[in-house]
Amino acid sequence: MSDDATLSAFGEPTDADGGEAGESEPDRARDAGTDLSTYAWGSYACRRCGNEVERVWRDDGDLVCSDCKSW
Repeated sequence: MSDDATLSAFGEPTDADGGEAGESEPDRARDAGTDLSTYAWGSYACRRCGNEVERVWRDDGDLVCSDCKSW
């Protein structure tokens, strides 16, 4: 049987639960020095073309739309 871990064992909250008002997800993650996601969904602007999209992928540190992502 494996040991169960509490949620607090995984560190401080980020994203919607933490960070400063007006600070974007990539800025909070970069400042915190934490692992970064490869995919996100919600309301985003592509960092390369500026298009408003609902899904973004990380590419060279930026959150970009599927058209700008180098696959």
